Amino acid sequence: MHRRSLLPFAPAVLAAVFTIVLVSCATTPARPVVVLPNGYDITPTKDDQSEIIKRSGAVVLPGPIAAYATTGNIVAGALGLGPTAGRLYSDEPYTGGPDTRYFILDTANGKLESDLDAMQWHERLKALGVPMDFEIYPPLPWSE
Repeated sequence: MHRRSLLPFAPAVLAAVFTIVLVSCATTPARPVVVLPNGYDITPTKDDQSEIIKRSGAVVLPGPIAAYATTGNIVAGALGLGPTAGRLYSDEPYTGGPDTRYFILDTANGKLESDLDAMQWHERLKALGVPMDFEIYPPLPWSE
């Protein structure tokens, strides 16, 4: 009895497997992210508030983040709900109130200073060599 070899069908089977893998990767939704220096990201929480994580997924600074900016290896900003809550976007620099708490993350060494008042925040930024004209801005909304 003559047996047929399956070898002629190998390219077709490989092409089908490759297509299935490619389609499954293409339809997997990507998590939105803002890339920061040295392996840090800003991503949305379940409530669409911003938080800082390591690319490994570990939360470094839980949200919400009201405003932030980067300069070199420094990420600095304000904690709390941003002034753009309920609006699409504001291109005005963030000005916090008397109760606003601030943070500074040095991404080069992973040192996080949080819960700073405005005076402490400005002093630390100056000590780190951050330019005097440094301003922070509210993040863009994660969903419309």
